[in-house]
Amino acid sequence: MTRLSEFREYALANKMELGAILSEVYTGLMRDRTGFSMFDGGAHKGYHTLRMLALPGCERVIAVEADPDMAQRLHEIIEREAPGDTRVTLVKKALQRDPSIRSIPWRSSSSLQGRSSIVSENSGRPTIWHGNQEMEYRDVAQVEAATIDDILSANTLPLGFIKLDLEGADLHALFGARDTLARYRPVVAFENSVHAPEVHGFTLPEVAGYFHGLGYVAMDVVGDVMGVDNWFGFFEAWAVPRERVAMVSELINESLAKRGFK
Repeated sequence: MTRLSEFREYALANKMELGAILSEVYTGLMRDRTGFSMFDGGAHKGYHTLRMLALPGCERVIAVEADPDMAQRLHEIIEREAPGDTRVTLVKKALQRDPSIRSIPWRSSSSLQGRSSIVSENSGRPTIWHGNQEMEYRDVAQVEAATIDDILSANTLPLGFIKLDLEGADLHALFGARDTLARYRPVVAFENSVHAPEVHGFTLPEVAGYFHGLGYVAMDVVGDVMGVDNWFGFFEAWAVPRERVAMVSELINESLAKRGFK
């Protein structure tokens, strides 16, 4: 059994540990740095928003949440946990790749709010959860949309980290972050859904070429390099600037070692 398969079993039984591992990695990355910003895409209840905000030296957290009900809940959580903290910017928009699109169809789950997502143009599989009978949904509605590049176009601070949890739209959104990745060189954590290419109309060779062209390395959750043939080993992954691979690998290994993975 490989380390990835062993970790998969562990993570499925201890799902909150994934968030903790991400937090440990970006905390290590930003140690001893000051005057930086962080990006929390698909911020949900603000688990990472609040931890990013607590990092010494953090001057801005951009929290993006498209689902109207969840965005309101997140606003209330931020007001309660970080009252008056002007470093948080809450953006109520869906992240996608086309800068000309300003609104997009959205399916909001009434039973599991974390499963709300963009509705794609693929009628055969419009979301990664298509056909799942365990969830209930509200009627499809339009929500405002933007690219990551749009949202960060006026940012003047170094960007240390991007966390994405977009229910299958993560790579779709990263295609709309070319300028951001080239300019700031942030480490990215993203959800890696096996259904994403079908839903959003791209291929794995396109994704691999996109990252390669920007000098990024795709890594699975335990830090092994991903290619087209082994892309979907787990549903959490990293995109790391080539010049930071060694540092990120060390931080991942430290985090996993705390949990018994050598």
